Amino acid sequence: MNDRTTDLAQFDQGWLAAMEQTPFVKAIIALSGLTRLGERPAPVHRLATILNRSDSETAALVRQEFTARIENGLIHWDDPYPGNRIRRVVHLGDRQVPMGSGCGPDVFTFAAVLDVPFRVEETCPTTGTPIRIDFIPGGVERMDPPEAVTVLLHPQDFSDSVGGHFDEINATVCTYQPFFASTEAAEPALAARPGSRAFTVQEMLERPWFSHYRNTLRPLIHPTNRP
Repeated sequence: MNDRTTDLAQFDQGWLAAMEQTPFVKAIIALSGLTRLGERPAPVHRLATILNRSDSETAALVRQEFTARIENGLIHWDDPYPGNRIRRVVHLGDRQVPMGSGCGPDVFTFAAVLDVPFRVEETCPTTGTPIRIDFIPGGVERMDPPEAVTVLLHPQDFSDSVGGHFDEINATVCTYQPFFASTEAAEPALAARPGSRAFTVQEMLERPWFSHYRNTLRPLIHPTNRP
């Protein structure tokens, strides 16, 4: 896909396909929901069932990709998104989860599968403007500033990393997908990565991969919360 003038439907389809083809993506989304971003341990067999893998395959995937330990059949994920510099902070109740890795779009996958409200705080790298977004399960309650956006690179940039480890994708993709205070603030980043797009918070909730994981993983993670 050398042509980077893809329309929105192609852009979305490319992202969903790349996410589905990267083994740890489904695992990290499911583990985020099962553990509430490390608040509680999750049984290996629960994650294995969601991933449709054996317990041993799932344990191997967790040990390879995540900063997690497995003890007595439970996954303990104490430092979900490590890094040398804090990119954003997620607040869940009284907890603060610093994210030194991962990207802005990741927090929408949290909203797709978490069963509790949470708040994300980040600083626009262009203007220094503080950004705060209050999420509720499956959606957003408040955003400040209202015109805040996050960037998604062209799906080919993610596809090129399919099969890579989390650290590799974090460096080549996630680093370039933060939140910005506005589309104007994101323009230098968009110009630097041809084919990338900026989406408002509401537009991110309309991306097909958000509804896909909300509709497929959330009922498996929280079966008692089904309507």
